[in-house]
Amino acid sequence: MMKAFFSRTLLALVAVIGLAANAQAETLRTIRIGVPDQSAGSQPFIEGPVGMAFIRHQLEEVFKPQGVEVQWQFFKGAGPAVNEALANRQLDFVYLGDLAAIIGKANGLPTRLLLGSRGSESWLAVTKASGIKTLADLKGKRVAVYRGTADQLAFDRALQTAGLNERSLQVINLDWNAGKAALAAGRVDAVWGGVSLLALRGDKIDVVVKSGDSGRQNTTQAGFLGTQTFIETWPQATQQIVNVLVKNAAEISDPANRDAWSAEMAQQSQIPKALFLEALQPQDLNFTTSPRIDPFLTDSFSSSVEQAKSGRLILSAFDVKQWVDGQFVEQALKTQQLENRWPPYDAKGEAKNAG
Repeated sequence: MMKAFFSRTLLALVAVIGLAANAQAETLRTIRIGVPDQSAGSQPFIEGPVGMAFIRHQLEEVFKPQGVEVQWQFFKGAGPAVNEALANRQLDFVYLGDLAAIIGKANGLPTRLLLGSRGSESWLAVTKASGIKTLADLKGKRVAVYRGTADQLAFDRALQTAGLNERSLQVINLDWNAGKAALAAGRVDAVWGGVSLLALRGDKIDVVVKSGDSGRQNTTQAGFLGTQTFIETWPQATQQIVNVLVKNAAEISDPANRDAWSAEMAQQSQIPKALFLEALQPQDLNFTTSPRIDPFLTDSFSSSVEQAKSGRLILSAFDVKQWVDGQFVEQALKTQQLENRWPPYDAKGEAKNAG
């Protein structure tokens, strides 16, 4: 009997030690966030609510008292490099444009789309010597596009509005900085990309097209994604992160903060402040800053999934509605009494409660 007692006690002790070990193993020590580097200088940069959190060290302020370190990783290789790090289990959260996020999910990366970002404009910068004035003029021209990023999908959508596709021209895969350098040197006729292209305007280069000219559904969407493992293991920490990002979205949405926020981004990115002011049009701020997983965002991502599949960028489509998880955003809105700050937007980008 005594032997049996000691056996049961030993088993119980082993169980307790095991539970303690598991609890210790699941103590959150580090949060790893990966983003593409959009900087034109030596300092890393990403715009939007995620960028504000980085510049102001807001997540560090939240988690340092909890003994948790926040690690930021910026990738010059943009979306493809971020996805590689995700596949190697080196990241817990990422901020990605739609194509990179979709490619990762389609290739089996276990992510959930937690918070939306929308309405990002792309521009077409051209050499004046090329004679390009419209998208239709791109036929047969040399155009630099950063493949594997959201720019590629936005460019393909823009071409479709002019009855063209990538086979109608010579697409050259260059990253953002290399594309600008190639345009300045006259090695390409045009470059498709983000806000930094506006700085190239001058005697030899012009910007002739903006993606949103053909409708909000032709702008670029992005998202803040978390790994399924992290979200399930540490839902409270996930909520704390989303809380910060929603608060930042609210600040950026206020036109009164437009000048100050543009100045912060300019200092960090080495992109002129005037270009951010030009991109952050006051009449669009409420739409572009909405963090909600609403019909516009899900429909846009769904269309991008189909576009990526038809373009053979992914092998098979998937249901975006099964991928998104809007509970954290909605809880943040409720906690911060921001439920009425952003209406849901429909597939065309119109406010659903508009009269």
